[in-house]
Amino acid sequence: MISSGSAFGIDFKVCDCFLKQENLDVANIVNSGIHTLALGKIENMNIAHRRLFFALNVEAPWPENLPSGRILSEKERHITLAFLGNVAFQPLENLLNHFPLPPFQIALAGKCDRLLFLPEAAPRVVATHVSWFKSHSLDAYYNTIIDWLSKSHYELHEKSFLPHVTIARAPFEQKEWKKMTLPFPIIAKGIHLYETIASLTYHSLWNISFELPFEEIEHTADIAFIIRGVDIYQIYLHAQIALAFKFPPLLNYMTETSKTLNLDQVIIELNALISRIDSDIGCPFKAISFHGEISLERSALLHWEMIVDV
Repeated sequence: MISSGSAFGIDFKVCDCFLKQENLDVANIVNSGIHTLALGKIENMNIAHRRLFFALNVEAPWPENLPSGRILSEKERHITLAFLGNVAFQPLENLLNHFPLPPFQIALAGKCDRLLFLPEAAPRVVATHVSWFKSHSLDAYYNTIIDWLSKSHYELHEKSFLPHVTIARAPFEQKEWKKMTLPFPIIAKGIHLYETIASLTYHSLWNISFELPFEEIEHTADIAFIIRGVDIYQIYLHAQIALAFKFPPLLNYMTETSKTLNLDQVIIELNALISRIDSDIGCPFKAISFHGEISLERSALLHWEMIVDV
């Protein structure tokens, strides 16, 4: 289930193994309202080189009963932005206060639309390619991050950016994986600095969390979501994505453009979408209730409680 987080919440974490080192003094918690940093002295561990990379942590309605392979657990799946390799942690730690903040207010949303077997010549990885929705482009921010790292004198190991999520590593059978049902929706919930602990295990040392486009809430006998957006168009788009998390085939019917001007029109279009799906393949949703109104949150985002009759 998607759960809420504060906008651009920055959280500095110390790896469990740090706690076993001597001279550890984590103190001076600074709360500025927009982020929180735990600043500390980690003398022994900072000296060592560690395998580090920046990535987006993700959430999706992942297919169950995956084929054989060395499967990454759902919490370990991510979209790598920049692989730094084996580097000293302390110089990077000193720079993190200046990491470029994202230009968007709400977490990126997209869809896993096709399988990738990488590298193509001798595949060792099964991954899903990620396509972002038009209003959720990552390109400009990705370039900003790469530029910041380059100016900070980090040598990057990526030739070009291919947004994808690794699901499994070799050995695996491609023909079995090609049976996976696609597409399904995906949300990038924040940016993390990860350390590779083992081949399929990563530990977050620092992160920036994004405001989520939706979160499921409890509601008697029905399904309900809090939908967020910067405008009425995003409310409409994010409502569709919320429904797709419950019923991924809905992605094949989604519309990214809309002439909706108010909440009633949003609900009318969502119900028309449900009717089309139900007529073609059947749909688990009956209708979206004409319920509630759009309000403004403290974060300056629009907010609507969507109730789905099932």
